[in-house]
Amino acid sequence: MAPVAAEEDDVPRLRNTRSRATRRQPGLQELLRTVRGRGNEQDSKGRSHCSRSAPASPSSERDQRMKRRRKMIEADHSCEDGEEKVPEKMNEGEEEEEVSSAPSSPLHMPLLPFKFSGYDSDGQEILEPPDMDIVDAYQKRREEFEEKRARQLSLPTLNSSKSLCLSDPKLLDIYEPAKKAVLGAAKFILGLSSSIGGKPLAHCSGFLVDWDETRKKGIVMTTSDIICSKSSLDCWSGEDEYSPNAEVYVHLLDDTTVEARLIYSQTHYNLALFEIALETPGELPTFSSRVDRAQHIFMLGRDENLYPRISHGRVLYSNPYLCDRHHYMYVSSAIPEFGLGGLVIDLKGKVVGMTGLIHAFIPSSVILKCLKLWHKFRCIPRPQLGVKLWAIKFLDLPHIEMILRKTHICDGLIVKEVSEGSILEKLGVRIGDIIECLNGERIYDTIQLEELLLELCEGHFDNGNGLNSTLEMAVVLFHIRKGAQSIKKLTANVSENGEVVKRGVFFVAGPTCEEIPNLAPLGKGALREEGWAGDSHIPTADGASASVPLDQVGPGDPQIPTAEETSTSRPLDQVEPVYSYHIEAKLCYRPPCADFSISAIAKQGAFSILLGKNRLSEGSQPQACTGSQDHNHRVT
Repeated sequence: MAPVAAEEDDVPRLRNTRSRATRRQPGLQELLRTVRGRGNEQDSKGRSHCSRSAPASPSSERDQRMKRRRKMIEADHSCEDGEEKVPEKMNEGEEEEEVSSAPSSPLHMPLLPFKFSGYDSDGQEILEPPDMDIVDAYQKRREEFEEKRARQLSLPTLNSSKSLCLSDPKLLDIYEPAKKAVLGAAKFILGLSSSIGGKPLAHCSGFLVDWDETRKKGIVMTTSDIICSKSSLDCWSGEDEYSPNAEVYVHLLDDTTVEARLIYSQTHYNLALFEIALETPGELPTFSSRVDRAQHIFMLGRDENLYPRISHGRVLYSNPYLCDRHHYMYVSSAIPEFGLGGLVIDLKGKVVGMTGLIHAFIPSSVILKCLKLWHKFRCIPRPQLGVKLWAIKFLDLPHIEMILRKTHICDGLIVKEVSEGSILEKLGVRIGDIIECLNGERIYDTIQLEELLLELCEGHFDNGNGLNSTLEMAVVLFHIRKGAQSIKKLTANVSENGEVVKRGVFFVAGPTCEEIPNLAPLGKGALREEGWAGDSHIPTADGASASVPLDQVGPGDPQIPTAEETSTSRPLDQVEPVYSYHIEAKLCYRPPCADFSISAIAKQGAFSILLGKNRLSEGSQPQACTGSQDHNHRVT
């Protein structure tokens, strides 16, 4: 807006560098307060300094023009999802420029018509607010503008990306092949959601693995977490709970949702298969059975709006965590949100696995063997060994060198945990032992072990066996405690349930009377080492008191009253002291079968004192001390 011409004396000196951005415009709330505060003032004063004068009575032609504009605006706001309706054909003779000036499509932002009234002392323009009816109209049009803008931003061409993994500068050298691989594999990713009794349970991803043209049915694979109602931190604990009757829905890429029926769940490998109605054949992904450590991979998933979620990482040289199963491979970054059950691809767009944990995935070599078993036998069996294992080759280099130097073994699986009552525990396998070979094949890591176990089950079932049968295997072991190698034949149970591996436990009980050792007299040197020295005054048979060195006093001395003699009903202050030497003792345990307490068991310089119940301080009760509960008693 060009400045209004004025005399130099009437207008403060202006800064020529001022722009429209520096003009002082009142806020909307301030504007409303100003306009509403005017009251009836403008009716009495006519044209006010703070408002516009009322417009003249419009002509009939202008009324018709405003009605046409109003119809166009109503038609514009009745459109959904940002689509614009074509206005009705104008009557002959109407001006085309009137149509182009209407605030319809393209979207126009409403503005308040402020009135320029001069400059303030800082040289900024002063804009006076419009009338209240204009402000009310502005508020309405502003809300309409925001609604339409929101519809526009929901269009695919305007909805910005929520996954920025490819914008990482570290991926500039692989950007083009990565973009091609991700776009090629995204068409396989489906969304899944589950609920129990209307309460949401989980939302994850999945992909199609089979389609029956005759039945028009498709099979979707995902993680069994979609029906997991209770999970534990340790996958081996057996405390996870699943709800097979949960309601599961698959969200297809054409924005349709179909109900899914659970046909199989393998909780050990964290796999679930669902059947859905599918009229047209969906595209099936191509699997690659090879995935290398340090390889670039991309993890794909879909959120609740079917928006793709992508994250990038590299395969780590890592052993499985002790709380995770053996068939996982770990990634340098977390999977994307809603990515559980999604695909893991390489730079060629080949599927190398399925995400199963927040930081790990199941390699396609295991998935393909599981699918083969399910297609042949309608189940995925696995021999249960009852151990947790680590591969030597994934340990730190100094650790590998030490094992090689001590055992001359550079490959194999170290036993990290042995389940109580398992077949390997019964064969003498202990924590720290090394499994070198299984059925004549050398084992290098846990992924190879799982592949071999699945192959053995396939041959076992081909021979006519089934679930809950036994499978015989030969294992080459190195016993680290004996430093010797042995070959063991084990018979493992074949099951499709999740294997449970738990270390044996037992409850600690107090010693019995037979387990309490005889108390030996303490030597004089032991007393001095503990900083205690002196004599003990022991009463004699005639009632006199004799001073005897402490190292000559023993609990079996006939001059010392027995427990029966000292355990009387006399008051505590009338009981003569057995020892006149004062020490501080800690009451540790009182056997329930005896009428005395043990304060400390002496071994090599520590005190051993046998006390009667009435030798404790008045008000104290003999009891067992556990943990950090220490009861100090002054013994006289």
